[in-house]
Order: sequence, then C-alpha cells, then structure tokens
Amino acid sequence: MTQQALANAGVIVPKLSDKLFFSIREVSELCAIEPHVLRYWETEFRQIKPAKKSGNRRFYRQRDIYAILHIKHLLYDQNFTIKGAKKRLANGDVAESMEPKNICDHLHMAREELASALRFLDD
Repeated sequence: MTQQALANAGVIVPKLSDKLFFSIREVSELCAIEPHVLRYWETEFRQIKPAKKSGNRRFYRQRDIYAILHIKHLLYDQNFTIKGAKKRLANGDVAESMEPKNICDHLHMAREELASALRFLDD
C-alpha cells in the first residue's frame, strides 16, 4: 500500500527518509510500536518481510513500514482481531495493492531490489 493510499484510509503516515533500509529501532519509533510486537507481527502477517543480515538483524523497507502502519490501523484503530486483519489483508486490502500489475512492473521492482541489495551488502 502506498503512502497516499494509507493517508486516504485515515492513517497518519510519518515522513520517511530516502533510506532504503530501516532498523527495527527506527521502525519502532516511526510507527510507535514496540520491537517485540514487530517481531511477532512478522510471524503473523506475510506482508512484513524485513531483510536479515548478520546476527539476524532486521532491516525494513518502506513497503514494510507502510504494511506495518496499515496493520496497526486495522488492529488498533478499527479493532480487528489478528485473524480478522489477516482475512482483510488476504482479500486484497494491502497485499493486492502492493503487487505489481504487469511484467514491466515486476522487472522494475526486481531491478530495484537487486540494486538496493547490492548497496546494502557493500556497507
């Protein structure tokens, strides 16, 4: 889900920097969610897939942050249960809007992922 779509849904979206990856601490502060809750949500929601580096450190992309914000909105603001939020997301609420629509989008997305992974590994 994009920043604009989240804002249209009534979710307060913090200003994100141009960084490609965010640590769990940064995401925790941006989203006002404790790190242990983020780790738990990773096990429950397939939309959250942080990259893991040495020592099992998690690094989140902007799309992960948008998914977290939307899940938080469903759970905390709209009072969904985890099961209900999963069902809502499975019906295309976030998952569908995050998926590329055609082959060119798939290729562009793959190229961006590979480039960001290379920059990440160079650090």
